[in-house]
Amino acid sequence: MPEIVIVVEVDVQGRTLGEVEADLMSKVRAALAPPLQAALEAVAAEVEPGTCPGCGRQRRRRGMERRTVVGLFGILELRRQRVECRNCESTGYPADEVLGLEPGERYSLGVAEMALFSATDISYAKSAGTMKYLLDVGISHGQIHRLAQKEGALIQAEWERLRRQVFELGDRQILAQLEAGAAVKDLVIVQADGTFVNDRAADKMEAKAGIVYSRKVQISKGRTWISDKRTYSGVEEMKVFGEKLALVAAQQGAFKAKQLWFVSDGDANLRRLRETNFPTAIYFLDLWHLQDRLGSALGDEGRGQLGGLLTLAVNGDVDGMIEILADAWAAAGQDDQRRQLLGEVITYIDNNRDGIHNYAKHGGQGSGAIEKTIDIAIGRRLKNKGMSWYRAGADHILALRTLKQNRTWSPYWAARRSRTSLLEALAA
Repeated sequence: MPEIVIVVEVDVQGRTLGEVEADLMSKVRAALAPPLQAALEAVAAEVEPGTCPGCGRQRRRRGMERRTVVGLFGILELRRQRVECRNCESTGYPADEVLGLEPGERYSLGVAEMALFSATDISYAKSAGTMKYLLDVGISHGQIHRLAQKEGALIQAEWERLRRQVFELGDRQILAQLEAGAAVKDLVIVQADGTFVNDRAADKMEAKAGIVYSRKVQISKGRTWISDKRTYSGVEEMKVFGEKLALVAAQQGAFKAKQLWFVSDGDANLRRLRETNFPTAIYFLDLWHLQDRLGSALGDEGRGQLGGLLTLAVNGDVDGMIEILADAWAAAGQDDQRRQLLGEVITYIDNNRDGIHNYAKHGGQGSGAIEKTIDIAIGRRLKNKGMSWYRAGADHILALRTLKQNRTWSPYWAARRSRTSLLEALAA
């Protein structure tokens, strides 16, 4: 088996640690590329033509071809055999298959991982600059964008395949398999929300995020940490988003928990999502959104009623709230704008009646966790000044950012390198 052994000489005498590190890094990188290329070519030379993956017939050698790969240790020029099937005449490169080199891809998986690790947080152009400065790897912002679309599409394809199996083909056994590894929890909480980002093909598109968690840890005065939060985010239609969020919830054992809660801002689409995908969940209207809507409807003149209305809300007295607001609507007289706002908040409260009723038994609930997730997962990458996105591009970068949010970045890339199940990595 080929081995890679290098010897690097670095003068340490009279030099600072910083100088030694810089010199060592430069020499190690320069010294590694030639023996790495030689070792890979030695592996390639031992690969037999094998049988055709299409028809199963024997393949034959058809000469040598060179392939260029940009890796973490420089540019590799690999010579490897081209083979042809005797039966169907399809061609291939067995060494590429053994070494995990994807057809037509110029950059190694190591380069892709490093470039996308930064591109999930900063612009593609800044990521290209980072790669050149830190790793001396030349890759353009356009190529990093292409890699983001490629990897994001792979992640979304796994979720879509799973969603179709469960919700379109009716394979409910998949849900049981997803839940199998999760412990039975006393309480699991699901929250969901959305935010609009600039759409290059239209005006705006809604990016959505959902979270599932069961444990909060007090880390300091007034601060808590959700230790087991799992996130899903995307820009697909609400139906598809809700079904994928339900899959994430199943992984967390939501549907076998002793209690399942669903918290949202009361949006009609989110209410339907809850009714369809989390029908057994206890619903809570986010108390902060309720307070904000009440304050806007009452205006400065009616602010004195806000405290009493919130007290009624915490006690689950929806009818009492509507009665006071109806009186305020009648007292608004000819103030058409005030009457409209009051009418809208009455409808909002009535539509979210269950979400307020449940305060009486379980206390008022907030959606601060999903608001923070929206900011971190979506806002900090997709809503920076001057940014706009095509739908596919936004969806794919969100898929990659979610890997970081869920601490599954390393398992995902380990699965890519070993060509094992991506789904298992996403559920790690």
